[in-house]
Amino acid sequence: MSFETVLKAAQDGDADAQVAMGYLFYRGDGVGQDRREAARWFGLAADQGNAEGMCNLAYIKAHGYGVRGDLEGAIALYEKSAELGYPPAMFNLGFMYSDVEGVEQDWAKARMWYSRAAEAGSLPALYRLGVIMQEGRGCERDPKGALDCFSRALDAGYPQAALRMASMLMSGDGVPRSPDRAARALSKAADAGDPDAMLELGRMSLSGEGMVKSEANAVKWLKKARARGSAEAAEMLQQMGK
Repeated sequence: MSFETVLKAAQDGDADAQVAMGYLFYRGDGVGQDRREAARWFGLAADQGNAEGMCNLAYIKAHGYGVRGDLEGAIALYEKSAELGYPPAMFNLGFMYSDVEGVEQDWAKARMWYSRAAEAGSLPALYRLGVIMQEGRGCERDPKGALDCFSRALDAGYPQAALRMASMLMSGDGVPRSPDRAARALSKAADAGDPDAMLELGRMSLSGEGMVKSEANAVKWLKKARARGSAEAAEMLQQMGK
């Protein structure tokens, strides 16, 4: 669809086209990047009750991209979008209450919104929910619940969860110790291209814990990690004369 077609639809009041125009100006995709103009288009869509437009405008307000920063306004828009069932808004609300400077930290609200986002299919939210359970942020520690979150996130295609999962399984942090299961989790993440998982597999290959002890296998994984920018893997290979 051409720019002129999208613009015409947006000018005629099509909310989805207005969101599309917002993205074009936010990214500078085929037009000069103009985040104030992006905010205007997202705002027009938001005024029509479009959840994606609300969420995107909230994001711009939260970061002060092209407009005055407004954390309270961002939270209000995220809440409207979330109540319409938009998972990214639910996740962003959780993040606002757990991590954003200038917003009073509230782990109960963070957990609630991460939970709702996870139920709606957000894998980053499922991972963050696991972190909250593992660390006991605003709640009793729940290692088994955390491990379940990490395992489900990994199985659904979120490789970042493997490192937390493997760490718990290697140390027996509130769950049965299982180096073999840790290695399987890391292998899944490594096959998905995660360099940190590759690095850990290299270490485990050297120690023989959770997998067959093999310098050749360690070198293989460390080289893969180095190729993806791991300075630690590069240092280990140098020390090994590889």
